[in-house]
Amino acid sequence: MWLRLWRDKGALILAFVLPGFIFAVFAAIFSNASGGNLDLRVALANISEVETTISFQDQLIETGVISVTYEASWGSEDVIKRVRLGQEDVGIILSGDISDPSIPSIKIIEDPSRKVAATVLKGQLRQMLVTNAGLKGADLFETTSALKADTAKTLEDPTVTYYIGATAILFLLFSAMQGAAISIDERRSGISDRLMVGPVGAMNILSGKFVFLSSIGFIQAAIICAVAQIFFDVPIVQHISPVTLACLGTAVLSSGLALLIASLCSTQTQMHTVSTFTVLLLSSIGGSMVPRFMMPAWLQRLGIGTPNYWSIEAFYGVLARGQSVIDLLHVWIVLFGGGGICLLLAAFMSHKLMRV
Repeated sequence: MWLRLWRDKGALILAFVLPGFIFAVFAAIFSNASGGNLDLRVALANISEVETTISFQDQLIETGVISVTYEASWGSEDVIKRVRLGQEDVGIILSGDISDPSIPSIKIIEDPSRKVAATVLKGQLRQMLVTNAGLKGADLFETTSALKADTAKTLEDPTVTYYIGATAILFLLFSAMQGAAISIDERRSGISDRLMVGPVGAMNILSGKFVFLSSIGFIQAAIICAVAQIFFDVPIVQHISPVTLACLGTAVLSSGLALLIASLCSTQTQMHTVSTFTVLLLSSIGGSMVPRFMMPAWLQRLGIGTPNYWSIEAFYGVLARGQSVIDLLHVWIVLFGGGGICLLLAAFMSHKLMRV
């Protein structure tokens, strides 16, 4: 076994180099979260004309502690919409006079799946109020959900809705990787070469696998949705059409990526190591294991390029944010288009590796 590992340089590197890399990624995530230094994206609107409130607004914008997005024309609805659509992690709406503790003048707009973000923000604001204005901010805060009223009533726990997409893509990636590994055995045993002698090309060979893996993945995602409906009262049936599209898109992207990884590996050892590393890495920075708002800013930017991010956007957008199929058009393009591109690349690589 040692000789086999030594001769397989790709597996050797993956076995002894990548664990340290995986550790570095998780260390960056959890050290950032446990230290309380979350890189929160905060939307700010000020509908007050009181001088003390305007001065506090300027402090929020200028401080380096909180990353604030602000437009003078924004009102309450603009901030609520940005938080609901995931463009910001949490929102602040200033109104009235913050020097008057009898009336809440700082409204915190939260996404229920990111309650920690609102809690951390309140702590930072309290510290700023005490340090800069000498005010005790305990009675100044009012917290409101960014979700629409009908959606908030329907969902008992929006966090469960978030993890439908997070769990589905994680499980489907692992499942698809196992199914796609058969391509390596077919290449090594010569089955693929014999098929290429006939009228069937590499694209046709992989298309059959792609349809099979996508079908299995769709059923697996549907089972997760069924469990969410039955045991957690998530309104899957009320959004059956877009949820079906989300299940299919997640399965398509997972299958295409799995076939691409299989086409780049030459041994089962490599496939096992690469697929495990790939799934864990994508899931860790894409939001399946840890919500992205808890990560450093540079990891949040990297996470946008993962299939996990887009799967979560699809399911959460439909079930929690109340977005329509048209609203999520860019998400469907990434899910289905990404799966198709991965399939084409896998067919190209497989053709290069075949001897016929």
